[in-house]
Amino acid sequence: MTTTGRPLRTRSPGEAPGRAAARRAVVLAVATLLAVVVLVPDTVGLDRVLPFAVLAALRPDLAAGLGGVALVLLAWRRRWWPALVPVLVVAAVAGAVVVPRAVAAPAPPPGGTALTVLELNAFEGHADPRAIAALARSQGADLIVLPESGERMRARLAPLLPGWRTWTNAPPSAPDVRGIVVAAAPRAGDVTARRLDTDTRYPWAEVTGGILGPTRLVAVHLVSPVPGWVSYWPGELEMLRQWCAPGGDPTPAMVVGDLNATGDHSAFRAGTAGCTDAATATGGSLVPTWRSSFPRWFGAQIDHVLTRPGADGSGPRARSTEVVAVPGSDHRALLTRLRL
Repeated sequence: MTTTGRPLRTRSPGEAPGRAAARRAVVLAVATLLAVVVLVPDTVGLDRVLPFAVLAALRPDLAAGLGGVALVLLAWRRRWWPALVPVLVVAAVAGAVVVPRAVAAPAPPPGGTALTVLELNAFEGHADPRAIAALARSQGADLIVLPESGERMRARLAPLLPGWRTWTNAPPSAPDVRGIVVAAAPRAGDVTARRLDTDTRYPWAEVTGGILGPTRLVAVHLVSPVPGWVSYWPGELEMLRQWCAPGGDPTPAMVVGDLNATGDHSAFRAGTAGCTDAATATGGSLVPTWRSSFPRWFGAQIDHVLTRPGADGSGPRARSTEVVAVPGSDHRALLTRLRL
């Protein structure tokens, strides 16, 4: 047994050079395999199953953490290089994928109609409606989208927003977790909302008219990758192609809500191909919206505002995004400012 604090031996006394080289090769291969399945499981098709779907969501934090630990250990014990170098290399690859999402794209040209959207998973209706209303008013929100909100949340929120119109796509008797509440400010004009007939665990909604013009906004709450439901999760992400895939509906579109996925999931990238993630476009997609009890530097941004231009190139473009804490929810709110 190796004594604590002594260097890790890569060759035992009297061990043949060939055997030592074979041992290093095995350690190198195992370390590489473990680093790949933890940091880049999407490259080997594992990010659609547990626990790798969760690891993929936390890739920015895991890459920074494991890469940093490996670097420190390598400086301390150089003989451990067969196990540490693969971790450093894979962490660098993961970082190269993640870092560009923290760099904002060029801002959209001036002009067009300003639109501010506030999205928050209300955690089974437990989010504080007073805080939601205050945030919406102070930030000049035009539309509010609240996954995990039903009639109970709508009835509590409506009196706090005089002049606003509110809807829910859940029946009055349904628990809040089953619905989505949509609220439209007076400035939003003649906006209408309706429940979509989709084969999803949670019903979705479509918002049209008024300030949106030709743009269709789809409010969504996707199933989460947890035991019992993870097998349905890629399929629900695939359904987003109806609004994101180029060459489909010629009208502009927006997808707003809790997608329970990040840009590090291959199913998310496939289902949303053709759409632009507002937070990615503004350099803010590494700020977690879940879980709110974690420090702001740890977690995953699983709430999104996605945009897709119309056939003529016109449509919503993000100007800024901000992640805001709201009491009572296990998510943080995503405040997005756009130009239509």
